Amino acid sequence: MTTEKGRKMKYFLSVITGLSAILLLINPKAVSEAISVSAASCLEVVIPNLFAFTVLAIYLQKSGLYRTALRPLTFPLSKLLRIDEELCAVFILSNIGGYPVGIKLLSELVEQSRITPRDAERMLCCCFGSGPGFIIGIVGMRVFGNAKAGLILFCVCFASSLLIAAFMRSRGDITLAKAENSYDLTSDAFICSVTGAARVMFTVCAMIVGFSVISTLLRECRLFSLFEKIFGSDEIFPALMEVTRIENITLTDHTFPVCAALLSFGGICVIIQIASLSKKIPLKKFLISRLSAAFLSSVIALPFSKLFTPADIQVIAADTEVVPFTKNAALSFCVLAMCAILLIDAFRSEKR
Repeated sequence: MTTEKGRKMKYFLSVITGLSAILLLINPKAVSEAISVSAASCLEVVIPNLFAFTVLAIYLQKSGLYRTALRPLTFPLSKLLRIDEELCAVFILSNIGGYPVGIKLLSELVEQSRITPRDAERMLCCCFGSGPGFIIGIVGMRVFGNAKAGLILFCVCFASSLLIAAFMRSRGDITLAKAENSYDLTSDAFICSVTGAARVMFTVCAMIVGFSVISTLLRECRLFSLFEKIFGSDEIFPALMEVTRIENITLTDHTFPVCAALLSFGGICVIIQIASLSKKIPLKKFLISRLSAAFLSSVIALPFSKLFTPADIQVIAADTEVVPFTKNAALSFCVLAMCAILLIDAFRSEKR
């Protein structure tokens, strides 16, 4: 039976791959434009909002400094959730650092045998969130034309993660083995943090470009008209596939809870990125938690939706313009530098 299912899946994927190849040949211009726009989005939105904080989060974890630097926040949170302070630090960093930070930090703890893969899976359900830079600067300003809307959206998503953390803790203890009190403040810790963040950014940006092509092919097949009937808008499905497309959503009376749900869900693209970075951590509970988090966030955001409607907000159109990356030398240089870091790290690994 299993062999039969595998054979059917193989044929199905072969057909899909063949059709995709045909569509790529038929629509080269649309695909090329989609890649250019998504690459510009990575340079203008993703890397500026995620890279620096990802480096900081990984460095805090590798050096051991996060055990003391975040103690004013982790101490009361650990009492509230009855979770180890160090795991509370991971929770905070994950929810303010961007989607890949949580899986990166938890994978490090699993590799160090300080937490079991099963407990890491439970923590991953709540250690997942977009950074305030993206929610406030992109969603708040570009969708609602109001930074206050972005701040409230961030608080809504954080509250949703907090409720999920409380639920996961109620299902049993989450154990973290004690670490040595020594701190690694050497240059190697910083270099490893930068190269680790570069790998994460490369994976994130590559997936965003790939999903942009998929969305373009679906649009060219006229499938978006079906999604428009289901979701009431042809802009929600692209954001459901790839969350950075949320900036293109048109403001309506129901946009606020919809954005909250999309941000907590994270998008199919981000979920696949998490799967690629998960290594030994199972993802079954995490996948279920994304639906729960989206529902919780939309419910929490509902009372605020009346504050951010088209009648009350004038969207700042100038902020929606994206500067093509070919015209932005500084950001292009940053990407080249990130590639150089990866190549140097790979060369060092081979020499070892």
